[in-house]
Amino acid sequence: MIDLKRRIARFPNRKILFTDFFDTLVHRNVHPNYAIRLWGKFMVRELGMSFSSEKLFTIRNESLTYLGKKQSKSTLEVKYKDVIKEVYNRLVNTGNLNNVPFAKFKKLFEEADYIAEISVQFKNEELVDILTHYKEKGYLIYLLSDFYLSKKVIAKILEHHKMGHLFDDVFISSTVGESKAKGGLYPYALDKTNADPKSVLMIGDNKKSDDINASKYAIESFHLKHFSHKFRNKRNLLGSDKNDFKKVCHTIKERCLESEHQFSEYIIHFYFFTERLYINAKRNGNKDLFFLAREGHFLKQLFDCYQEMNLFQGEEKINTHYLKASRQSATQLALRPLPKEGFEKLLKKFGDMSLQHFLDWFPFSDTTKNGIINDVPFPKDEIIPDFFKSPAMEHLRNNIAFQDAYAKNREIQKGAFMKYLDSFGANYEEDGIALVDVGWGGTMQESIYKFFKKKTPVTGYYLGLKEIYNIEKDTKRYGLNFSIYPNHDFSDDILMANGQLYEQLLAAPHGSTLSYKFAKKGESPTVEYHEPNEKMVYDKFIGSTQEYMFLEFKNLFTQLRAIDYTQEVTQEYLTDMALRTGIFTTRKKLKFIKEITKGFYQNVGENKVGLEYNPNHISVSKVGLIKTFIKSPEKVFRYLVKIKPFLFYKGYYWLSWPVNLSYYYIKLNFWAKRKWLKKGLIS
Repeated sequence: MIDLKRRIARFPNRKILFTDFFDTLVHRNVHPNYAIRLWGKFMVRELGMSFSSEKLFTIRNESLTYLGKKQSKSTLEVKYKDVIKEVYNRLVNTGNLNNVPFAKFKKLFEEADYIAEISVQFKNEELVDILTHYKEKGYLIYLLSDFYLSKKVIAKILEHHKMGHLFDDVFISSTVGESKAKGGLYPYALDKTNADPKSVLMIGDNKKSDDINASKYAIESFHLKHFSHKFRNKRNLLGSDKNDFKKVCHTIKERCLESEHQFSEYIIHFYFFTERLYINAKRNGNKDLFFLAREGHFLKQLFDCYQEMNLFQGEEKINTHYLKASRQSATQLALRPLPKEGFEKLLKKFGDMSLQHFLDWFPFSDTTKNGIINDVPFPKDEIIPDFFKSPAMEHLRNNIAFQDAYAKNREIQKGAFMKYLDSFGANYEEDGIALVDVGWGGTMQESIYKFFKKKTPVTGYYLGLKEIYNIEKDTKRYGLNFSIYPNHDFSDDILMANGQLYEQLLAAPHGSTLSYKFAKKGESPTVEYHEPNEKMVYDKFIGSTQEYMFLEFKNLFTQLRAIDYTQEVTQEYLTDMALRTGIFTTRKKLKFIKEITKGFYQNVGENKVGLEYNPNHISVSKVGLIKTFIKSPEKVFRYLVKIKPFLFYKGYYWLSWPVNLSYYYIKLNFWAKRKWLKKGLIS
């Protein structure tokens, strides 16, 4: 710094400084070409494109080369706006870009370039301090750069680095059409600044462009010999995106494992669900996303954070809403008139129940419920097998009080829900409804679709899909981390094994929605119940864990933004992580699971609280499980992960050590199939 100040001080008549930008004023921690790769990554994501960032990177480079030849110019002198137009035309004419106006494409192009650059740049603090010193002494300072970005984008980068105020003007080759490399940018800048060359000092790192060519126009220069930065640029051509990706994820995971917050490493699963949700919502043109209570509470926080940190704001932002709904409230919305209602959804999982439990499912008053119970000649608390086909149900159907209460409730629920939905201000009649939830089959999606008499498309985005419903054209659903639809593979079998843990870690600070009501101003339109054990678990364990995961979510975003990884690499990492988490479960984690399962509340049927690991509930024979494990161990992984919890609860955790060995067998089994069974035999 002192040497540079002295060098400038030797020229008392030099009151104007020209300075280069890249590898002079700012440096990158990646190879220069990688910034364009990141640009491609962001463009593919924002436009919902179906091909890779690598392909878009190639299209941009070939467009630039083509324009350089066509215009008989150096690629550094090709106008930035011409490159944008050429890339746009190539994408449109090959059918890779549909219904995207050029103005929108241009805005995203510039924004993606800006974000890519600031993701990998750091300032030369020493030079910034020197320029600040001379600016305060009254020097005029101008930026001269040979670069493919426009003056507008460079100016925005300068503002990001909080040094835009240093420059009296900016001259960029791709905006001017002249370059330092060919020499034409110097006379252009001298003319525009009305400067005497003898009063100018050029500062830069490129010997030819910033030193030799400057001297041709009588401009003295100071050559910055940034060998370490040039070496780093060459070195950064080596390495692997996959390794960089795994290093970031592993660092976050290890930090979570060392923290007091058990299973906080699951934020990695939730992060990539959020990223995939964003990509798919952009691809499908969703303007609004409705996050369903209660798992959607934390997922919405993550998605909102992702959008905010993403920096693609304004008209590109997806509106998010938190829709309080549950299987109970949504199923009520789909109820048909009593003579036509068979209660199939309830029948599927809760065929055996008592009269009291069935009536409690409705938001009837206690007076109404007691009146109905007194009219029906069956014990209210006795569990009745096949309740919906029983004489008790037949009596209910013929009971006038039940008929009236049922009909009135249908009317209230539908009207109150419509008013509640309209309060969000989303144009769902034209755009349809896009729901976001943890999964696993789409019960609420089906119910809302039926509520709208199958006239409004209802799309479902889920962390995972475990069940296949009657999927129609207007009820598309996506299992973003795993799915058995349209088929499932090794990864899906592993990731879906511990579904209840996803749900528990995504618990909300409020109760389950029982029904809807016409609310006065300032009142909640929902009737809720927060089971005490559930609330205790959230307050004692989940709330603080989510706070910690939220911080690590931000760290993941910041560190992964500068890496161009594929979803295949992501899925591989998630799968191995789930495999390890499920098998190498420690006593500490099992104790935590035991505590949080106390709050696993089912608000339909018998209203059970907690989960029970009971091997007698497994319908497959033990011999059959062993045979399946030998052939395709991933297919019994959902049973395998229950062994340690079962032994732990029984006090025999020390007997579970053989489970650890299964990890290596599963990895070996899958590796062997990929290596030797490549003709569709991996199943």
